[in-house]
Amino acid sequence: MVREQARTQIIPSLQQPLVQGLACAALQPGLRSILVFDSSPAMLETAVGLWAEMLAITTQGSVQSVYLGPTETEESLWGSMSLAPENKTQPFVWKAGLLGNDSAVRIVVIPDLSRLSLSAARACIALMGTEVAQLERYGHQARWRSQLGWIAGCPRSQIKFLSPHLLDRFALRLSGQEFQRRDRTTALRAWFASLETPQTKEPTLPTELRQQIEAAQQQRPALTDAACERGLAYFSDGEGLRRELTLLRLAQSQAQLDKGKLSKVMPKHVDLAARMIGLKLVSTEPEEPALPETKTLEPEAEAEPLQPESLPDTPIEDTPSQESRSETPVYKPDSEAEFPSTPVELNPVQEPYPEDHTPTERESASLRLPARRFRKATMGRGPVIGVEPTTVPQDIAWVSTLLEAAKYQAMRTSENGAGLTLQPTDLRRYRRAAVPEQLLTVVLDYTCLKECQWQEALLPYLQWAYIERASVCLVQVGAATAGQELQAQKVSAQSVLVPRVQVALEQGAGLATPLAHGLNLAQHSLRHALQHGRSAVQQAVLVVLSDGRGNVPLEASQMNRKPTYLVNRQGIEDALQEAEQIRRLKQVEAVVLNPQPKYYSELPIKLAQALGAKIADIPTLNVWEVDR
Repeated sequence: MVREQARTQIIPSLQQPLVQGLACAALQPGLRSILVFDSSPAMLETAVGLWAEMLAITTQGSVQSVYLGPTETEESLWGSMSLAPENKTQPFVWKAGLLGNDSAVRIVVIPDLSRLSLSAARACIALMGTEVAQLERYGHQARWRSQLGWIAGCPRSQIKFLSPHLLDRFALRLSGQEFQRRDRTTALRAWFASLETPQTKEPTLPTELRQQIEAAQQQRPALTDAACERGLAYFSDGEGLRRELTLLRLAQSQAQLDKGKLSKVMPKHVDLAARMIGLKLVSTEPEEPALPETKTLEPEAEAEPLQPESLPDTPIEDTPSQESRSETPVYKPDSEAEFPSTPVELNPVQEPYPEDHTPTERESASLRLPARRFRKATMGRGPVIGVEPTTVPQDIAWVSTLLEAAKYQAMRTSENGAGLTLQPTDLRRYRRAAVPEQLLTVVLDYTCLKECQWQEALLPYLQWAYIERASVCLVQVGAATAGQELQAQKVSAQSVLVPRVQVALEQGAGLATPLAHGLNLAQHSLRHALQHGRSAVQQAVLVVLSDGRGNVPLEASQMNRKPTYLVNRQGIEDALQEAEQIRRLKQVEAVVLNPQPKYYSELPIKLAQALGAKIADIPTLNVWEVDR
């Protein structure tokens, strides 16, 4: 009820691009997959309510909403077999999912497309733009006419993480804009009126907008060749015609909403549709500028040349012009008043296809499950996303196995008597989402990066983490943004593409170097990842980039107090002891990147020996400049 009351406080109008886009999508079935950029949850909920009322007008039926999020599985989307104790003749019945229902008109709402589960993303690609849907699952077969409308919200900053195949399925792209709201006094009166008569519900759509949609539904303007050519002018030659068809469909719906009741789609409607979603004309070859027309005078009409003696003797500045003599005097007021400037609110529509020029930060096959190197070791880990046949008696999905065996009990009971008979072909196990099986741990000493080319030395390990889809643990030692300068801090992420990893790598150097505490954090992280519970991490790579000059003892870092005694080499000795503790861990491959410091150049070598790690020298900045 709160959602309905919130929607009654807005004033929708076709002058708003978002409302106009929703109306066009209600008129054109090919536009019923909408992606709204930078939309707030409240604004998206309001748009869903408006679109539902518009679809109820155009489809002549009731419209319901279905919500998809990051926890949807194959069973919740398509359906599964379930027990029916009340039905004695047929104890197992088919329970339809959110999308595998019937031919009813529904709106599929995705609040945040960037957080959509893999199963739901596959379902979007399978159903968007299709007129007939077919389902075959667990022996259940169904075929129905798909009448789903799709609307999703997504921040523009998250486009780089989404699959282009998923984005391409959304035909209409709109920008999130807040709706004009009613006066607060009117909203309060409407709210108290709804409390007195809760059975009567005031529609959100105004009467004028409802009549415009009903009148537009009766029109079917035809496309003209000029409109088609105008639509193609907004796109360059490429593969497919999805975007061109979307623009022409949007122009056709614009012509339907035109009060002039035109029977044809004109180029002006294409321009209006392109302006609404933010398209611009593709640059073409510039045309030659037309020369100004010059009038040729007849010989008898040619003017005589001006003679020098006809010039006046008075200077030009002393001769008042005719315009100055004809000017009326201007009087100034006694007091001058300055009017406050009123800023003009501009809300330009941004580009509808930001994925064309946004740098990608996703996996190459983001819609497929990654290949596993340690398949037996990772069995039984990760969130459940479905079931699959199996021949190994591990991680058995007992409910699905019993349901599979129950389908053939009528035949097996006649052969073997009473009881539930299981066959090896009935075994089903859980299908689980992939979890990181490898870990990249980087101990980065920011106080030694000034005179070495450390980015290129660290890049191969980051590329390895991207290819293997390894999780990342970055231990920052001596960073300028550290909350406590005597302590190191840790940044963990499921992938190297997480933005906070890049932000952490770009930090500057601080004043202290708590190297011992940084190695201590790396040791605890590796031990927890490799030995804690049912961890799926099977291999870890440790990269230490430091000059070995730790000037903060481990005790001072743990107590977060500056030492009152002379430190000397205590910080270095503590760092070497922590390195020896890491050396005892199994399944850890360690590498020390040596920045080749000018002073105490032997410390990185001792650190590598304590870790039992390989060592690689980083070229200094001066040598790199000479080589370039």
